[in-house]
Amino acid sequence: MKRARIHSMMFTCCAMAAGACGSSAGAPVQTPIPPSPGAPPDGTAAAPAVVAAERSGGIPDGNMERAKIPARFQWNLQPLFASDAAFEEGLALAARNRERLEGYRGKLNRPKALRECLSLYFDTRLLTNKATLYSANRLDTDQTNTALQGMADRALDAMNGLIAKAGFIRKEILALDDRALGRAYGAEAQLAGFKPYIDEIRRRRARTLGDEAERVLSLVGDNLWAEIDLNELPSDHEKTFSNILADIPLPKVKDAAGVEVQLTMSNYGKLRSDPDRRVRRDAVEALFATLKQYQHAFASTLSGQVRLDVTLARSRGYDTARHAYMDKDDIDEGVFDNLISTVNANLAPLHRYVRLRKRLMAVPELHIYDMYTPMVEAVPMRFTYEDAVRILPEALEPLGPDYAEVLGTGLDVDNGWMDLYPHKNKKSGAFSCSVFGAHPFVKMNYYEEYDDLSTLAHEFGHAMHSSLAMASQPYVTSGYSAFLAEIASTTNEKLLSDYLLEHAKTDDERLYLLNEMVDSIRTTIYRQTLFAEFEHAAHRAAERGEPLTAELLSRKYGELIRTYYGPDLTMGENDDIEWAYIPHFYYKYYVYAYATGLSSGIAIAGKVKREGAKARDAYLGMLEGGMSKPPLDLLRDAGVDLTRPDAIEAAAKLMDDLLGQMEELIARRPSEKVAPLAASADRP
Repeated sequence: MKRARIHSMMFTCCAMAAGACGSSAGAPVQTPIPPSPGAPPDGTAAAPAVVAAERSGGIPDGNMERAKIPARFQWNLQPLFASDAAFEEGLALAARNRERLEGYRGKLNRPKALRECLSLYFDTRLLTNKATLYSANRLDTDQTNTALQGMADRALDAMNGLIAKAGFIRKEILALDDRALGRAYGAEAQLAGFKPYIDEIRRRRARTLGDEAERVLSLVGDNLWAEIDLNELPSDHEKTFSNILADIPLPKVKDAAGVEVQLTMSNYGKLRSDPDRRVRRDAVEALFATLKQYQHAFASTLSGQVRLDVTLARSRGYDTARHAYMDKDDIDEGVFDNLISTVNANLAPLHRYVRLRKRLMAVPELHIYDMYTPMVEAVPMRFTYEDAVRILPEALEPLGPDYAEVLGTGLDVDNGWMDLYPHKNKKSGAFSCSVFGAHPFVKMNYYEEYDDLSTLAHEFGHAMHSSLAMASQPYVTSGYSAFLAEIASTTNEKLLSDYLLEHAKTDDERLYLLNEMVDSIRTTIYRQTLFAEFEHAAHRAAERGEPLTAELLSRKYGELIRTYYGPDLTMGENDDIEWAYIPHFYYKYYVYAYATGLSSGIAIAGKVKREGAKARDAYLGMLEGGMSKPPLDLLRDAGVDLTRPDAIEAAAKLMDDLLGQMEELIARRPSEKVAPLAASADRP
């Protein structure tokens, strides 16, 4: 996923390139159940009805040229900039505006100057947001294009430049006493529109430094006062990680038909979940063995990111990086501690899951490469995009007609919200992103599978959150905290899952869908909490002055895998290197929000279905609230308190109940169908 969505620009993603969100696999999803990367196993699936009239052949795969995909299935970025030339003009205007801001330095004790300066600043920030989003989306669909890489870098430089230039605004606002600020509000009525921004600055007034210190921090990439999504300001360490992952030579493996295929990060998730055990084993072991060869490069890169986080936190007087990055979003650290402790106290359902998977797959040893294929008989469930456009509004009907109307607009490919299909040089995974004044954008890699339908529901949860917040709030409060980012998406996932279960025609379908829901809880709550615990352990080690070596990182990751999954999972020789390809660890204490998000989404979906309009309106009020209140308060208004264990415990209990339902269905199946994957499990 990638990334958190904050302030004026929301950029929500769950499915990572490596599928780190888990099995059915960002997203995360996000997980966010991420989309299924790579081509369909046989490469022969029929094209969606909406595509067939315009294109012959099968569903697009990762090697198709973008030019072969009809334009209506590509997003329309013109609401941001009409062309690359307009983008360049926008960057030039943003540069001139940054210089104009200097004219207000030392004058913000004057109400008129304060109002004019803030107006210019927010206009420039919005323009620069549009530039970073435009260039990032262009690059996402053509990753190896050096010209687009240059555009993205220049847009990020513009944002960093704005952050540096605007540092005096924060300092001078903090210098105003309450009486002077009250007089300014009285003299300039339009300043009231900036009050939430001013209040948020003053909340962290103890975390500001002198002019020279602020200047130096801006030069090293300070992000703790950044006012956009931190992950739209990737550090050099994150960029290095992405480039190493893109450049390492991966071997070829054989698919189920014995045909040699090039292993890529785009098709890895597909191969990892192949029904043929030999295929998925070869894919996982090939990737992990390659990562092991480059373990020191990955460890050094992650160490650089972690130590940068720690340095920036300590420079502003925080004891820990976690405190700094959670305080940035106004989240009590107790939420993180509550998640870790509650999940660790409720590992029994996950251990039960592993035992059941091992029994159903009839394998003497269950390995990591066995965790990503359905543990029950696969049911042919194909969802063309045309099907998705019909199903999603029906599944999300509990959210009301107004929600459905906007959803329908976004799902209509002719409205330009979506980039629907995979192709060569397009980044794997899925995300939603938005900036004030334009419709949201949704990137997919759609293959007509259940995962794709679920991912579409997930990403449109993000898109709808952004759309509702932008429609209800002024620009200053139209964003939303990273902490809330995964709730709308996972609420949608849960409602879709319930809908499909209610409409299942056979026990086989029901069993398959129960398995998918269980896997969603496993990959999003348990696995993402494992990631969060690993991320925190790495930061704590750095804060104690310990070198973050590949040995230390792998040892800790292996310990967590063993603890979380229990004694029925057998670790392979290189399984503890999995951390090396997971981008979440560069996201600065964001990954925990996937787990709290799904826990909250499960709770909210249940409340909406049980309590009707009252619970629905409370939930939509949270989505429309943007940043008008602290995120914990907005979530409490929707009926969930994540400083308490209730929602997380309820999610663990739901997983246990679902496993019980699966076991009941399995018990009444014909004996020859009890272990449906046994035949392929031991295939050489």
